[in-house]
Amino acid sequence: MMILRTKEENRAAIAEQFAPQRDKLGERFDALVNEISAVRYEYLQKRDELSKQPVGVLDANAAVERRLNREEGMKWVLIKQKYGI
Repeated sequence: MMILRTKEENRAAIAEQFAPQRDKLGERFDALVNEISAVRYEYLQKRDELSKQPVGVLDANAAVERRLNREEGMKWVLIKQKYGI
């Protein structure tokens, strides 16, 4: 079972990962980190809920997880385009 980070831990980890972009983005850095954090945390919450489903629905879980992965990927593409990273 996946252990969810708190929103604050999630945001701190993302800020650390994108620290090299801070100079390039300037004031927009916090907005970028907030958007990525929100997308990632929402994904982790939804994915964590899947593992709590009964064993007989594993095929349905796999389909939902693929959909969640595609949705998260699309959101990442939009964020990257928006901030030029």
